[in-house]
Amino acid sequence: MRKNHDDFIQRWVTFMEKHPQQWKKIHTEFVNSQFENHASFLKRLLKEPTGKETIVALYGIQNVKGYKKLLSN
Repeated sequence: MRKNHDDFIQRWVTFMEKHPQQWKKIHTEFVNSQFENHASFLKRLLKEPTGKETIVALYGIQNVKGYKKLLSN
């Protein structure tokens, strides 16, 4: 791993050890924001002229009918 990434991991572990209650909320907010950003990206992509085709290719979807919810606006 990169040196700066190792440092980041060590700082996060130290923070978790020193703040056993606070880190969980921070981590949950971060993970939830990742899911929200992903959903937002897919919505924006679906508005593009070839958005559905791009998503199908990106995820390697072969059964398009099985992904109606994902591919709907």
